[in-house]
Amino acid sequence: MKKIGITAKLLSPVVIKSDWKSEHAEGGRYITGTAVRGGMATIYLQHHGEVDETFRSLFLNEASCRFGPLDPGRKNSPLTAAVCKREGREHALVDLLWYRTAQHYMAGRMPKDVGVDWRQCKACDLDLKGYAGFWNEGANSSLQEMSDNRHHVATHVGIDRHTVTAAESILYTPESILPSDQAEDLYGWFMADDNALVGLKQLLESEDYRISVGQHRTRGYGDMRITLGEVDDSDDSQAHPERWKKWSLDLIDFLSNQPFSVPGLDSEDFYFSLSFPTGAVFVDKFLRYSLDPASMIPWLSSMSSVDDAFPIENRLTLQPSFGGTVGWIAAATRHEHLHGWNTAQGLPRQDEWGVARGSVYVYCFRGTAEERETLLEKLMTLSKDGVGLRRNEGFGIVIISDDFHRQFRNQEE
Repeated sequence: MKKIGITAKLLSPVVIKSDWKSEHAEGGRYITGTAVRGGMATIYLQHHGEVDETFRSLFLNEASCRFGPLDPGRKNSPLTAAVCKREGREHALVDLLWYRTAQHYMAGRMPKDVGVDWRQCKACDLDLKGYAGFWNEGANSSLQEMSDNRHHVATHVGIDRHTVTAAESILYTPESILPSDQAEDLYGWFMADDNALVGLKQLLESEDYRISVGQHRTRGYGDMRITLGEVDDSDDSQAHPERWKKWSLDLIDFLSNQPFSVPGLDSEDFYFSLSFPTGAVFVDKFLRYSLDPASMIPWLSSMSSVDDAFPIENRLTLQPSFGGTVGWIAAATRHEHLHGWNTAQGLPRQDEWGVARGSVYVYCFRGTAEERETLLEKLMTLSKDGVGLRRNEGFGIVIISDDFHRQFRNQEE
């Protein structure tokens, strides 16, 4: 499949509620891949009236077509990103994944002043807080933060279904994303094979590249125009084994030196992380929702329970079929409630639990050079194909050893 970058220009405010069941739910900061796919599918059914083979290829087959979310920026922060509590990025931006990794190794042995150092802003000594932001790549790999502070709350009158007039005592207040004065409001992507890409282009051309998404579309919300870009190769630099090896060596160096000085590290070990910028849906063999990628990746070691996690030397490791051992080291993750509406059936979709956007997991592999090469091949496949359920809605995208963690491992003013 090819990855095609897309941009969206809002032609009207868009309402994406965090919980469609409640009229008081806050609005979302981005448009989900589920909503984009649903908007495209609605157009197709309006044109063709039935589910045919082309429909199945575009909207039901994750091996031929996938729809990503539309965000205020081309990239979003991991759950390990943190900024100054008061001044935000104006003071500092730091990624705490490697520090969390050191905490797992040094549990109960890390000096207290080291913990304070890493939890406070160097500019003003206030605490750091988690940062959920969006940005584009600038010159020299700098980050240009994208503002998503374009939310508006409007009050509307409910409509009586029998009289088709204003209903007595019924008001609702949707929170919407407003159009900006920029040429592009949101950024996203499609992944499609050649046949699916032709079908998508024909479908968009039939509607002058306009689609409707979100709630309250009968009130004039949700209209946008999609622009297709060229094949997007911007993430290819992330999927490079030599860069992953460099990431591992830098992490070992970070852990080995002051102030952590973790004992027993070996430069021949290979550390890697799995990041999920669009979230993921994992289930185990009994179809129970899970936060652990090992539920669906058989060569990964499972995460340890809290009681069995420390000291780290006591954690169980997995011996995959290709040799060596894989051990789980650290993670930053949480559950996220997934919901939606099936327009074709006029029914709500089944609620599910997924791994939140920006979740990241760290592992350590020990083995021979030949076994490591086999692991790198599996990581390449994972980076290309993704993992988990609902991948045609944008879930399950994997970044191996995201360079953000290395670039911002130390707090800079």
